[in-house]
Amino acid sequence: MNLKHILLSVAVVTIGLFTINATFKGDPKDGLDKRIYIVNMTEIKENAPPKKPVEDEIEFKAGKGMFSLFLEEKMGLKWMKYEIKKDSSYTDEENNEVRWIEGEITHTDETDQTTLITFTVENYEITGDIKVTKKDKLKKRYEFMGKEKVKKK
Repeated sequence: MNLKHILLSVAVVTIGLFTINATFKGDPKDGLDKRIYIVNMTEIKENAPPKKPVEDEIEFKAGKGMFSLFLEEKMGLKWMKYEIKKDSSYTDEENNEVRWIEGEITHTDETDQTTLITFTVENYEITGDIKVTKKDKLKKRYEFMGKEKVKKK
């Protein structure tokens, strides 16, 4: 084998590895991976009217978890691992296929404060509930709802 054959072989193998890596990296790892939602967060208090909603962006990444700027600013929560409880499809009354995903996040910090986030995604819409407790006593509660952010092509 001469140098030309060696370089050609190395080039073919390198291009093949890049192609395989790009293929695997581009595929979503679950139904929420690489999805971003624009939501309105509303604080819910007992015996009081709901406060004015705050706009937020919720981002999901399969390897990292879920991120919300609102939760980072209010509670110091960064990327939190989520668990998909249900991922299914059904056909609605208009014969459209609808994707249904239910998920949950549980996070306990060093002060023994627990944040429980439950959410449901129906096609491009998300709704959810956030409960913050300490020693099993509810401290704060938020509800959110919104739509998936339109991706630029």
